[in-house]
Amino acid sequence: MTSNSIINQPIVKPIDKMPSPISFEIQPAKKTKDGLNLELHVIAELINGPGLVKRGYVKPNIPTFGAFELLCDEGEMIGGSDSAPAPLSYLAAGIAFCLLTHLKGYADNLKLDISSIKIEQKMKFQSRIPGMTSEMGGQMEGLSNGIETFVLIEAKENDDTIKKMINVAEQACMAAQTVINAVPASTEILLNGRKL
Repeated sequence: MTSNSIINQPIVKPIDKMPSPISFEIQPAKKTKDGLNLELHVIAELINGPGLVKRGYVKPNIPTFGAFELLCDEGEMIGGSDSAPAPLSYLAAGIAFCLLTHLKGYADNLKLDISSIKIEQKMKFQSRIPGMTSEMGGQMEGLSNGIETFVLIEAKENDDTIKKMINVAEQACMAAQTVINAVPASTEILLNGRKL
């Protein structure tokens, strides 16, 4: 943290209940013949004051998963105070954490002899903010230029077993699949409670 940090509470903390969203209704996860249909609900808001500190509330709609409050900031270069992880840091960490969950699940299920698994990942982006990260007069946009994932494993298993584990885990990791495959996305605007 820098000396001008404006956050004086935990960056991540469990909460008893997620606030109710205004724009959609929270439905429980549903099990179908094809699998479990689940959602992750997020409410994010700017915190009043200087800088770019944001507060988010997150919870999957699965009964045994808890709700959390997260704080997020940006680096000083774009007006933040660098007092909490940036949005892209949460995105990158989420993908790595999800992949680790599926790797461990696969290894445990097959009782593989693995002593350690670690992910090192590089996500590449390009920011085009006129006057800040690009020349004046251009269009504001952000681009994703790919992900490089390195899975470091110590194990007494053969190459084919490890390759299969990686393939299955990557296919099962919803966070990775959200980025690897194009997914439907929509944005709706509610201005003063009225849908535009």
